[in-house]
Amino acid sequence: MIVSRRPEGLVLVRQVDHQEQCGLMARAWGGGGFALPEGAEALVTAARLHDEGWREWEAAPRARDGRPVDFTEIDRTEHVALYRRGIDAVRRRDPLAGLLVSLHGQGLYEARRGLDPGEPTPRAERPPHVRAFLDEQDRVQDELRAAMGDRAPSPEWEWAAYRLLQAWDALSLYLTWRALPAGRAGDLPRVPRAVGDPGVDLELRPDGPDGCTIRPWPFGSDRVALPVAARAIPDRRYTDDDDLRTAFAAAAPFTLELSARPA
Repeated sequence: MIVSRRPEGLVLVRQVDHQEQCGLMARAWGGGGFALPEGAEALVTAARLHDEGWREWEAAPRARDGRPVDFTEIDRTEHVALYRRGIDAVRRRDPLAGLLVSLHGQGLYEARRGLDPGEPTPRAERPPHVRAFLDEQDRVQDELRAAMGDRAPSPEWEWAAYRLLQAWDALSLYLTWRALPAGRAGDLPRVPRAVGDPGVDLELRPDGPDGCTIRPWPFGSDRVALPVAARAIPDRRYTDDDDLRTAFAAAAPFTLELSARPA
């Protein structure tokens, strides 16, 4: 659950709705020298399903210290379990999309493979459940590449596709989480223009309360509508999980009409 404070109250965006917004970005991508890699349908699928494991958890959100549990605050034991479920579901549907979702889930614990600042904690120093998940995903990725045989992607394709998935994920979080409501700038690091490209940094700047500008512009049209489903609940203290769930169930879904345009 992505939690932000807005004029409507506490606005909750489910991860499974956030991933649908990422799918919109994937389908609109391409312009100004940026392009989807060949065989991009699996990448679009990965964008739409990269947080699929959250679906069950978000059906019954939880409160902690009087507030809804934000997506960064979930217990790590639960976190690896829900990503494991999501990866398993996607790999059964599409092995290449499953490979990318596995890389995504693993990368969340490893500084997004160098895209995030700082050094990740070495695996040997991780809690056993995290270390087991990371090692397991190494095996999953090897199994998927082997099963695809001659159709397995090159390392260059994987790296480009992974970075695009991270760019869409981070852009969605910029729009739906804390940065845009607070009027902060952001960036998307090392976004590839093609397979083999080292990538360029995209600058994100607020453009009113419901959108941002992007430089350089990577989409194919002059403006991209990026709506996402949300619910608004009162900005108050919640006594327990049941109190929060009652408020969440009573909140009518609405659409955050978000967008992006060139700087």
